[in-house]
Amino acid sequence: MIKKTKKIAAQLIKILFAAGIIYWLVQSGKLNFSALSNLLNPGIMALSAGIVLLNFFLASERWRVLVKSQGIPAKAWSSFKLTLIGQFFNFAMPGGVGGDVIKAFYFTREFPGTKVVAATSVLIDRVLGLYAMILLALIVMIYDFAHVSHVSTLMNLFYFIVALFVAFSIALSLVFSTKVYDRQILKKIIRKLPLSEKFMKIYESLHLYGNHIPRIIQVIVLSLVAQTTAILFLYMVGMVSGFSEIPAKTYFLVAPLGFMATAIPISPAGVGVGQAAFYFLFNVYTGKSTDVGPTTITAFQVSSFVVSLLGAFFYMRYKRPKDIAEAEEMA
Repeated sequence: MIKKTKKIAAQLIKILFAAGIIYWLVQSGKLNFSALSNLLNPGIMALSAGIVLLNFFLASERWRVLVKSQGIPAKAWSSFKLTLIGQFFNFAMPGGVGGDVIKAFYFTREFPGTKVVAATSVLIDRVLGLYAMILLALIVMIYDFAHVSHVSTLMNLFYFIVALFVAFSIALSLVFSTKVYDRQILKKIIRKLPLSEKFMKIYESLHLYGNHIPRIIQVIVLSLVAQTTAILFLYMVGMVSGFSEIPAKTYFLVAPLGFMATAIPISPAGVGVGQAAFYFLFNVYTGKSTDVGPTTITAFQVSSFVVSLLGAFFYMRYKRPKDIAEAEEMA
């Protein structure tokens, strides 16, 4: 009972945190809902939904590539339905259970005895997705280095992104390395940690993905394509909302950094955090105050929520009375 109360309290804090940021942005004029009214056009709404669906499908295929690398014959349509359910729970999150947990739970229902694969596949999927965001941000900052080098805040971000890229590259190389595994270099370190048995299982499971480097590269490429669709969505919203002066390259720099911020689990689906991050990043990059950031990310989040309602439909067809409790136990 106490554990459940704590989870509910934590969820309420997340919701209040997100609501507080949105309220501040609206009151200060940094989030302009009137600009979003331009999107209430049947053609634009259909295009928005199509882009978001494509983004979700690419994310689903990215995850399915990882699952198939472990010898599990996951089908595209089945994986897509589970991804939509996960996306819905990223917004809903009843009892503090996130979308990845629900997705993994129903995956184990479809493929019994795959609990470890389900857990590690969503973990490595998140890690490689974040790695691709870092890579894309680094590529764009190098491409536009002439501008980046003249803004001290952007240079600090550049150094941070370089450090992240190097750290992720080294960590992934060590986890996937057969030589490191055979010499038990990481195992010796893990054995000295608290909860060493659990960390050892995670390490050994993640290491298996290193036997399929071409699939890892495929996942990263799919991540980059998925991010490109999300960026094109933001760019379309910006153009329709009257921010035509902002070039496309600005979106390609800001979006990966902004989406990295929304990945931090301190609000449902990054709502609130995304608005603040995109507002800051667009202002730093353009050198002027503009509400294009909060406007575009809000449109993306609203469209993502509407499309994720398909996941709610599939969830209602899947669910049993004790599903959430069992998912919490698995988590």
